[in-house]
Amino acid sequence: MFAVSIEQSQATEILARLRPWPCRFWLTDHRGLLLIHARTRRTAKSVSELDHGAGCNALVGVVELVDCITSTHPGDDPDEVEFQWLLANPRTFVQPIPYPGRFGLFLVSERVVAAALLQVGMSRRPQEG
Repeated sequence: MFAVSIEQSQATEILARLRPWPCRFWLTDHRGLLLIHARTRRTAKSVSELDHGAGCNALVGVVELVDCITSTHPGDDPDEVEFQWLLANPRTFVQPIPYPGRFGLFLVSERVVAAALLQVGMSRRPQEG
């Protein structure tokens, strides 16, 4: 299953939403379940104590990536296109699962995925990629 690594504060915000909502990311063809990996905030010299908490550098939840929408604003440069992912059905894991993050979408091992989905009462369906 794919995961995306984002700052811990944004990961928490994504998993707290109750209705589908758009988030700015990049163009992707992926649709379906998507693990949320919380990474620490990158600052010049220090990282806040909040970012050192249990929910950092770990898989913290799962959402459904419903669509990827191209967004432009009237009068903007036509080369400046924004992509928004429509995310829905967030589920937060009871216990964050320590896991190394990566740039872009990255694959998480099936063993880790199975354990993560059990935390939110889901099972891995064979047709999901």
